[in-house]
Amino acid sequence: MTTKLTGYRDQVWALVDAKSFYCSCEQLFDPKLANKPVVVLSNNDGCCVAMTQQAKALGIKRGAPWFKIAHEARRLGVEVRSSNYTLYADMSRRFVEELSAFSPHVEQYSIDEAFVRLDGFKLSELTEYGREMKATIERNIGLPVRVGIGATPTLAKLGNQAAKQYEHKVGGVIQIDTDHKRRWLLERTEINDIWGVGAKTATRLHTAGIHNALQLADSEPADIKRLWNVVLARTVLELQGVACIDPGDIDEKKKQILSSRSFGTGISNYDDLKAALAFHCQRAGEKLRRQGSQANIVGVFLRTNRYNNTPQHNRSSAIPLSCPSQDTYKFLDCALAQLAQIYRPGFEYQKIGVILDELTDAVNDSFQLDMFDTSALAEIKRRDLMAITDQVNARYKNGLKPASVMSSTNWHMRQAFRSNRWTTRLDELPVAKA
Repeated sequence: MTTKLTGYRDQVWALVDAKSFYCSCEQLFDPKLANKPVVVLSNNDGCCVAMTQQAKALGIKRGAPWFKIAHEARRLGVEVRSSNYTLYADMSRRFVEELSAFSPHVEQYSIDEAFVRLDGFKLSELTEYGREMKATIERNIGLPVRVGIGATPTLAKLGNQAAKQYEHKVGGVIQIDTDHKRRWLLERTEINDIWGVGAKTATRLHTAGIHNALQLADSEPADIKRLWNVVLARTVLELQGVACIDPGDIDEKKKQILSSRSFGTGISNYDDLKAALAFHCQRAGEKLRRQGSQANIVGVFLRTNRYNNTPQHNRSSAIPLSCPSQDTYKFLDCALAQLAQIYRPGFEYQKIGVILDELTDAVNDSFQLDMFDTSALAEIKRRDLMAITDQVNARYKNGLKPASVMSSTNWHMRQAFRSNRWTTRLDELPVAKA
């Protein structure tokens, strides 16, 4: 006889994720796409990055190059859309806001999923609470979601995967509320499907005879720590029902920040390249400040398309800063100086990017001062300006930009099938005809 867990626990986690998020956003604002095979393409309409179940049933694989399958896909009635990142980001924000009504502790893990702490609720009521979260999100913002609930973030993640796999049986909500259910699910979970277990670790575990999550959960954490590492030992404890991993711990701070994107068409105009580089300096700076880091080196690279039978020119450069910085405009000045050195007229460039390297934690009093350079003192003041800029851009959709970003739009990526940015652009609002 299976005994159901009752009462309360110190920690209970739910992982809520949106079903085929990109495709669901497209279907939400274009009802004619409902129940049809839909694919969303990557940057410059290159590969299939998202698809509905109907598209998967036709054999379309994630990562398939669109130009190879376009003719057959259209023959089969597949609808195609370019990635509409403005729309997806705004829908992601609304998704997290809805979850915040169910718990004061919501941690967004990716654009389409978030962890929710449900401490203090009766365990016997959590499945129904998960159904209420699901119904509310679908009713208020139109996104279908799945919910996994468990005693730890790792078990919640596995419950969410099971909610996808057995969606028609469980209605998209699974709570791991008995030990029997936990062991049954772990036994059917491949070792490489466990959250936080990488490919190399999975290969080593297979060699050691550990092939599924239950075998790993039945291991001694002390032995795993001795033979592997403390991170995997924590995963073992999580699978046993002992919460010891915060969702934010899985993604460590980046040691290097890159911002780059291929152009829709080849570009040889110097001003267009400057505009693209300024955009990437702004993006890289925002990422850097978001993780609380500062950069010591600014690098730039410029590439032509090696697959075209045209003259090739691939160059890169890197310059150390006099003091570590978080200042987008300092990055931009440094990057533009490098672009002037590596650019050559007469070539059609396919890609440009900026790299912020030798990252350290941003501490205002950690500068090495130079008697001939006062930039460190200015940097401290500029950080307040950057913080205000980020706040304004977060609220008003990138309202503050370097002037060079707006000097040209020729460098933007190709989006031949992009839908309207329904929720953020007044000139692209849905139109109702009566």
